[in-house]
Amino acid sequence: MKGSKVKYRLPSALLAATTLACAGMARAQDTPPSGASPEVAAQIEALKAQVEALQNQVRQLSAKVGKVEKAEPGWKGAPSWTGPDGWTFKPKGVIQFDAGYVSLPRRIAGLVPVSGTSAGSGVNTNNLGWNSRARRLIFGVEGSMPAGFGYKLELELSQGGVQYEDMILSWQKPGSPWSVTLGYQYPLSSLELLTSNRFTSFMERGGATDAFNYSRRLGGTLAYADPKGLWSLAAGLYSEDVGNGNVARTGWQASVRGYASPKLGDVQTHIGFNYQHRVSPRDAQNIRYRQRPYTQVSGERFIDTGPLAADGDDILGGELALIYGPFHFASEYQHVWVRSFGANHRYGLNNMAGTTNSLAGDPQFRSGYVEIGYYLTGETRGYKSGRWDRTKVRHPVTDGGIGAFQINTRFDVTDLNDRIGGPGTTLAGNDITYVNGGASKGYEASLIWLPIDYVKLMLQYAHADISGGPSARAFSGFTTPLPSGFRHGYGVDSVTLRTQLDF
Repeated sequence: MKGSKVKYRLPSALLAATTLACAGMARAQDTPPSGASPEVAAQIEALKAQVEALQNQVRQLSAKVGKVEKAEPGWKGAPSWTGPDGWTFKPKGVIQFDAGYVSLPRRIAGLVPVSGTSAGSGVNTNNLGWNSRARRLIFGVEGSMPAGFGYKLELELSQGGVQYEDMILSWQKPGSPWSVTLGYQYPLSSLELLTSNRFTSFMERGGATDAFNYSRRLGGTLAYADPKGLWSLAAGLYSEDVGNGNVARTGWQASVRGYASPKLGDVQTHIGFNYQHRVSPRDAQNIRYRQRPYTQVSGERFIDTGPLAADGDDILGGELALIYGPFHFASEYQHVWVRSFGANHRYGLNNMAGTTNSLAGDPQFRSGYVEIGYYLTGETRGYKSGRWDRTKVRHPVTDGGIGAFQINTRFDVTDLNDRIGGPGTTLAGNDITYVNGGASKGYEASLIWLPIDYVKLMLQYAHADISGGPSARAFSGFTTPLPSGFRHGYGVDSVTLRTQLDF
């Protein structure tokens, strides 16, 4: 861009100098000398016209140079451009590499894990031990357009394939509290889910995000934000994941989320709720709940319901958080009501009912966490518009400091066990009265170092106590979900390191 400045400014200077010189000549001859011939007077008038034309060109060229200078890139973690008519453009991305270790299950005396990945067949030991992966390789662009429109386009390139992240068009009329977001986006599901993965305090979001099948969907969100920033209410309607290769995408979801975030003295608070009504695809009519061991360096799911015959589910969640100086607290809870099908349900011609377990009643599942964190170096956790945001490093290493250090602890529980039906329950066909997906209690701790604003290193330890579930049944020799299967337990440990760059 420096070259472009010289390119425009040099002709401008020459043109301006010529104009001034000509203008001086014109002013000197502004009044024809007495006795001047008509020819001389005509030449003076022609010269004046040329000077005015040159002055107009200078004005136009100066305006053009101003626009070029305005389009110079700024910098905020990456170059960004602002155009003359409200257009902005900024490349963005996230690079996350994870490496870690997940132990074999323990506290099962005399039993050895068996191979297998389906419900009831045990643990796939190839998924355990040391491993590394590119957790996220996200690249995209974002910006704004005239009249309050905005856009964001992101692709995820890890694992040797192309997946989609946020692909949205948004609109908020200047000065209006209403906004609309259309495209591929996260539904209104929780505080952590709507927080960018760049700003989470642990490797993975709370257990509900994994266990309850949260992912982006194609749809629209309408939101109202209090002009004073004290509260917001949003609703959305969404279809399925655009990565679904089926032509018929008949599953859908409706969501509502609201929060209030008043500041009480020096304490920033957040209290909110969310509700989801989800309908299973008509060609499947089943739903499955399962969870990894608080890291994705392993693909093993120690708790897993298997596919359940169901029309869908309803989920109600609560959110609570506060920030006080370098200290933060966060807690979320979600409860799931499954709208199940029994063996007598009549399916359509095209479905996958044969892969599901029909139920004698409607099971309920639950998940929640409680977290506290503290910045040892005095920073304050970022928060904006009902979600966690970037933390500004007070003393980055570029200024001779040590960066920001944060410690966090979390207790996370997900329960996929439920007893449905009891004595006297009328069964039909292969109805089951117990859903023994298992329960996981997670004890997590993380240490985060932010040397500068856009670089993050995280070390995490997690211990999971598992009770029941498909692996417990295999270990204990159970072949049916008997009540004692709910109580059979074992432990799993994991240690994971993440290297992250975002821009």
